[in-house]
Amino acid sequence: MKKLLVALLFVTMSFTLFGCGKTNEENVPSDEVVSEENTEDVSEENTENVSEDSSESVVASDNGSVTILSDVWNTYAEDEKFAVMGGDFENMVDGAPGAFDVTNVENMSGTFQIPADIAGNIDEGASLVHAMNANTFTGAALHLADVSAMEAFTTSLKDGIMGTQWMCGFPDTLIIFTVNNEYVVYAYGNAEVIDNFKNKVTEVYGENAVLVAEESLAG
Repeated sequence: MKKLLVALLFVTMSFTLFGCGKTNEENVPSDEVVSEENTEDVSEENTENVSEDSSESVVASDNGSVTILSDVWNTYAEDEKFAVMGGDFENMVDGAPGAFDVTNVENMSGTFQIPADIAGNIDEGASLVHAMNANTFTGAALHLADVSAMEAFTTSLKDGIMGTQWMCGFPDTLIIFTVNNEYVVYAYGNAEVIDNFKNKVTEVYGENAVLVAEESLAG
């Protein structure tokens, strides 16, 4: 039943109704701890925690998009976490980041607000999305096939998300990072949730993470 519920939520999200409802205090992380019983779906390599004692930044190119989001998610304290899903309808992960099919441009555009004109430069991607309201938190990590187009890619991504006509309600804030000049990591949602995510990315990837955009999406 749990997997069926997750599947139904992903179908709903793909039609952009998943994000309906303006974010409010009920959507901000609370003391409720999300179960991680299904995180076995992410490989051991992709769920390796970042050592708290390490003084060196993680080099993302040694890993992958799922690992990037997993490393960030694993720094959250239990009372900071909220119910999440990863991947897409064909590659669902409950309670952790998951890979999504980068060849399905329509799905990426509709679910993760990635403009179709830049989707062809993505050769690997992963997502982490609030399980009840995508407007509260939607995050993704994307690996670019052509890193020389990084600046044009992030500009198009920012413009595409900012120009989205939200069905009902809207996210508060958008942030976009480049990581090791190979990956784009972005998230939009509740301002407090996004600010915490931004701090986590910086904590994990240090100087390898460059914040290239931080924009208000609030009407």
